Amino acid sequence: MNKIPTSQLVEFLIQHKGKFVEASMSNGIFKATHILRFGGRKIFDTGIDSQEVTWTPQEFIDFYPKAYWMIEQVV
Repeated sequence: MNKIPTSQLVEFLIQHKGKFVEASMSNGIFKATHILRFGGRKIFDTGIDSQEVTWTPQEFIDFYPKAYWMIEQVV
């Protein structure tokens, strides 16, 4: 899959509600992997630090406005 902007990642999460999505973003120097799940109202985001952050879809988009993501797998 190609890299997609944050807004498209959120749409993908909504379409795959309840599934765990492993997605990574890279700036060419480092790669940060997130395990994401949309529960119906919130996005649950576990990053490389193993801390879970809960976002509304708009909060997630606003926090990563210029990020591009690669979906690695859906479970």
